Amino acid sequence: MQQSKLYSFILLLSIMFTLSCGSDDGENLNLSVTIEDQFVNLPSNVSVFFRVEDAAGNGVAGLTEDDFSIYENGAIISEFEATRKIQPNEQVFDYHITLMLDLSGSVLGSENLEALKTAAKSFIDEVVPSDDKTNAQAIKMDIWWFDGSENIKQLQAVSTSATELKASIDDISPAMSSDNSTNLYGAVIQGIEVATQKLTQTRNLDEIASSAVVIFTDGTDQANRNTKGQALSSVTNADRDLSIYTIGLGGEIDEQVLREIGKTSFVSAANIGELLDSFREIGDLINGRANSYYLLEYCSPKRSGNNQLTIEVNKGALVGRANSLFDASDFNGSCTLE
Repeated sequence: MQQSKLYSFILLLSIMFTLSCGSDDGENLNLSVTIEDQFVNLPSNVSVFFRVEDAAGNGVAGLTEDDFSIYENGAIISEFEATRKIQPNEQVFDYHITLMLDLSGSVLGSENLEALKTAAKSFIDEVVPSDDKTNAQAIKMDIWWFDGSENIKQLQAVSTSATELKASIDDISPAMSSDNSTNLYGAVIQGIEVATQKLTQTRNLDEIASSAVVIFTDGTDQANRNTKGQALSSVTNADRDLSIYTIGLGGEIDEQVLREIGKTSFVSAANIGELLDSFREIGDLINGRANSYYLLEYCSPKRSGNNQLTIEVNKGALVGRANSLFDASDFNGSCTLE
């Protein structure tokens, strides 16, 4: 009995050593495969939720089962040995977007307002699937706005309807605010809090989730209600599944600050004519990230011990892999996939 325990311990140490070495075999891996969560259930079901990104950190969408290979303890597992399926994100998790718009008096009272509304509605069309799509319920959005006030204000509650979201944008009017100040840092802090709450609520339902905050502004923080340090601390300490994007308009923005706040990506528009393309660029990035999550489910042929699972992605010249451990104790051959 003691010898068996010693063997299992040595095997576990060797697998952990392999994991720590990663892919240090001289191979040029140009895809990043990140395991987000893992579930192991009897009789022998192994499920792994992961995302795939390119070297620039952009999500890789549209992968199919043919693009993946599964290894256990270094040996490839064929489909004849292990029933499997790979599901894209829309079937397995929720992606929540918090859109935050600077609607201080300088925006509402200017000729830029209609162009901003057009760009925001184009962004909604870009990222929120239409009702007839298979992933129509997978992406949710709520919309908030800020001026110089202490608290952000909700323009639209969480919705999966692009029509409803765009209608709320149409309702924006110059009468909403006469405050020319901008509480940018407060908006960053509160926007992250809102998105974090949505993540927590979804996780409390034992569902998998990821979120994004998109912040538009045409200026710098003028309200001085919070410091830049406090805002950047919120960004730094944000949940790992929370992406943050910033969009800046015009020559009065502080690009360096918006780059630091937009830890995932920052884009700028020199003038209102470029704003539509800036929103679309962020929309493309969010689409790629939202659709870069996958769920692998398979029936493992292993029947005991600690084992190393390797997920490998091969898409043309793109290659990436990730390793994980699972315990196959009490596994048996009656596994099925729904």
